[in-house]
Amino acid sequence: MSNSMGDLRATIESTLAAFFESYTLAARHKDASLISTTLSTDCKRYLKPSSFTAAYPFVKAVETNAEYEARMRPEIATLEEARFKILESVIDPAKRKASASTECWLKMAGTDPTTMEICWYLDFTDDGKKISRVVEFIDTATSAKVIEYIMKHVNKEIGTA
Repeated sequence: MSNSMGDLRATIESTLAAFFESYTLAARHKDASLISTTLSTDCKRYLKPSSFTAAYPFVKAVETNAEYEARMRPEIATLEEARFKILESVIDPAKRKASASTECWLKMAGTDPTTMEICWYLDFTDDGKKISRVVEFIDTATSAKVIEYIMKHVNKEIGTA
C-alpha cells in the first residue's frame, strides 16, 4: 500500500473512531448535534432493515443530519450513558469506504443497561475526514424496546401518558 493510501486509511480509521465516540459525547453533554461532527453537511443516513422503519413510521428510512438529530434528541435526553465498541471493521481507502460491526451499550434513566448490535456501512469524503453516507443496520428487537421506553418517557414529560 502506498504511503498516501496508508495515510488515507489512518485518517478514515480515525474518523470512524470519532464517529462512534460522538454518540458517547452527545449522551454525556445532552447535545444531539455532536452526533454529526464527523459527517459532511450533505450526508444522508439510511436506516435498515426496511421492516423496522415500516413498523415505526415516524422513523424515516433516509434522513439528513438535521432530521436525524431531531429524532435523536428525545433518546439522548433519556440517556445516562452510551458507548460503542467496534467488534470488527474493514476500511477500503481506495474506495473511501468502511464497514463496522459494533456493540452499543446504552444506559437509559431508570433502567438496566442494554446492549444492541449495529452494522454500519460508511462512505467518506475524498480526504477521509468526513463521512458522506451512513447505512445503519440495527438490532430491531432491542431498538424497539428503546423506542417504546422513549415514547413512554417523552409522553410522561409532556403529560400525555
